[in-house]
Amino acid sequence: MKILVIPTTDWIRHPVPNRLNFIFDSLAEEHDVYVLHFGLKKFSNLPARETKCRLLKASWIKAEDPSLYYILNFPYHLWKIRSIVKSLDIDIILSTNILPSFAANFAGAPVVFDYLDHLEESASIYYPGSALGAIIKQVVSRITKYNLRTARSVITVTRELSQFLQNLGIKDIAVIPNGVDTSVLKPMPMQEAKNSLGLKGVVLGYVGSLEHWVDLETVVSALPRIDATLLVVGPGLFTDYGDGIKRMAKDLGVRDRIVFTGAVEYAQLSRYISAMDIGLNPLKMMKKNEYAAGGKVFNYLACGKPVLSSRMVSLERLLGDEIYYYDDVKSFTEETKKILAKAVDEKKYRSIAEEYDWCSISKDYEKVLEKVVEDTSFT
Repeated sequence: MKILVIPTTDWIRHPVPNRLNFIFDSLAEEHDVYVLHFGLKKFSNLPARETKCRLLKASWIKAEDPSLYYILNFPYHLWKIRSIVKSLDIDIILSTNILPSFAANFAGAPVVFDYLDHLEESASIYYPGSALGAIIKQVVSRITKYNLRTARSVITVTRELSQFLQNLGIKDIAVIPNGVDTSVLKPMPMQEAKNSLGLKGVVLGYVGSLEHWVDLETVVSALPRIDATLLVVGPGLFTDYGDGIKRMAKDLGVRDRIVFTGAVEYAQLSRYISAMDIGLNPLKMMKKNEYAAGGKVFNYLACGKPVLSSRMVSLERLLGDEIYYYDDVKSFTEETKKILAKAVDEKKYRSIAEEYDWCSISKDYEKVLEKVVEDTSFT
């Protein structure tokens, strides 16, 4: 197949690789995979990751703000996508963006939409509590619903999101969960990992972006009750959420027990996760989080770590009691102490992660794309 991928963000410079990066780097071994490359100014100075996909530059006007970038470049993206489909004889478009996906509807190739989470919340969360955020949420909701209803097929990550899509009238839906590259993320001796990072004692760890959909507030509020260091591995993206957490920690007198590393390459995460006694998945209660199961949980499991997560219905149904859940500061504290009192079954957690390896997930993804291409060829 000749596949054009329209990703959510900069394919090679966004500091946190997306599920599509893993899936399509795998599929590129057998198919011609082209990626519309959004050169976002925010990430222009970051090192580029290697990819097996072929990048097609898609930036005309530079802008720091992501929403403004896509609005200003929409006419160019419309022309660019149509030109790519025609010149490269593209068989299928896989899209998970908003405005560029809208443009893809008029490109002359069947579209499969990957509905990662509630995109209207994902887009508006960068403008917390503002009128602009409310406007963006409404506009994105309308465009996304059009994109979903126009797509030949929709892929999503949980049964809960699948039900949401069915309620919108979407019929052709495939549930393909998030996963992990177990060939890269592996356990290493915890004490060795802690020593290499200059850490001592109990370490609670978070890996991921520092943005307003994350609930590090509850974790930091619990720190005065727990004798532990909090290791935060990941970058801020477009807001000052991380700075707010630092101020909060200072006010609570625990700033000296929190280590912020900034962005760390995916290939280096094993060391950081292996240094953790518990991997944390702290999320605010919103549809974006409640109905989607992100990949960081599988990253922790791949390194043999117990996971403590905000109570999210999608995770409870997907992993059940294989991981731990909390609802507030009190239950976070209680669950943390309960986990620390137990022996860790590293092999058990690792085996769970292996069921969600990107290699097998990419095969399921491939089947959906092939079916749409096959069905289209007979219409």
